Amino acid sequence: MSTTIPSNTTGLTGIVNQSGSSGQTGSTMPSASALQNEFMQLLTTQLQYQDPLQPVDGTQFTSQLAQFSQLEQLSNLNTSMGSLSSNVMASNMIGKYVTTSGGDTAQVEGVSFQNNQASLVLSDNTTVSMSDITEIKNSQ
Repeated sequence: MSTTIPSNTTGLTGIVNQSGSSGQTGSTMPSASALQNEFMQLLTTQLQYQDPLQPVDGTQFTSQLAQFSQLEQLSNLNTSMGSLSSNVMASNMIGKYVTTSGGDTAQVEGVSFQNNQASLVLSDNTTVSMSDITEIKNSQ
C-alpha cells in the first residue's frame, strides 16, 4: 500500500514537476521563505496521510530534513551576502561626492552602520541612508 496525498494539497508545485525536474512556471523564483513554508506543508501533509503500517523510510525522511536544512542555510547565506554587498558598496563611496534626494551635495567622509544598515557620513556633518542618494560623482 502506498501513501496517497490529496490533490488539493499544495507543495512546491511550481518548482518541481512530476518527473522531478525543474518546472518553472513563472518568470521569477519564489522567495526562500515561501519555499520553506511549502516544504514544511508538504512534509506535514506527507506524515499526516502516510500508511501507519508502512511508514516512510527513515533514510528518505532524513534526506528530506537535510534538504530543508540546506534550504534554510542558503537563505541565511543569501541574506548575509546582500548585507555584505551593501556594506562594501557604502565603503567604496568614501571620498566621492554625492547628491541627496533633498538636492544637497557633499563629500562622503565615512560610513556608519546601525541595525545592519549602512549610512553615509557627509562632510557637512549629516548622515544619510544609501537610499537617499540620487547621484554619485568622483569630483565636484
